[in-house]
Amino acid sequence: MGFIIGFILPFLTVIIFFVGLIYQIYSWKKRPSPTLTLFPAPESNGERVVEVLKETFLFKRLFYGDLSLWVLGGLFHVVLLITIIDHYDRILAFMGMTSGSVFKIPLISGGPTGIVLLICVVLLIFRRIIVKRAAQISSPADYLALILILAIILTGDGLRFMSSYDVVQTREYFSGILRFSYKGMPDNNWFIIHYLLAQVLIICIPFSKILHFGGIFFTQSSIHKRS
Repeated sequence: MGFIIGFILPFLTVIIFFVGLIYQIYSWKKRPSPTLTLFPAPESNGERVVEVLKETFLFKRLFYGDLSLWVLGGLFHVVLLITIIDHYDRILAFMGMTSGSVFKIPLISGGPTGIVLLICVVLLIFRRIIVKRAAQISSPADYLALILILAIILTGDGLRFMSSYDVVQTREYFSGILRFSYKGMPDNNWFIIHYLLAQVLIICIPFSKILHFGGIFFTQSSIHKRS
């Protein structure tokens, strides 16, 4: 089982993720543009790009429509980005591709960020249950995605606060992956479960609403164009 989770699945995860991502991008490009667009539409391509970027990164319409969700969702995305960057940095270091921390944020990631992410996801789940309009548009897949993210955060916090992992063994494992050689997974149940769940999430991303950040570029550029 360790060989499947630690060696076979990582390569399958990468392949499925990128194939799924390419498929979704192709699907977005093939979809017909909406007949109705926003008014007034941007006068130039530059203004159109600015509007799309503002909606993509600042969630402008959400800010005016639901301020509480804008704050909660914004905090979640910012902290999640910090956590992803730190994980990426650590994996590169374990693979021997960097001499140390590139982004200089390991002291805050995995500790405070893990707690903040946990609080944000719990609140997002309760919001989908309690807020009527959120519950009406929520599907079982939405709840499953949030529960999966919650499980990843909980196991990550468990790895951080309730156990210790062998740095040398972890480095050998990831460096082995880079060389297509299985060196054995770190002997830590928190790590194994966290790692497995993270791979499942990555596989699901192209086929779920988690990829909304990518689709927004296509939808926003369409509705902001001049008819």
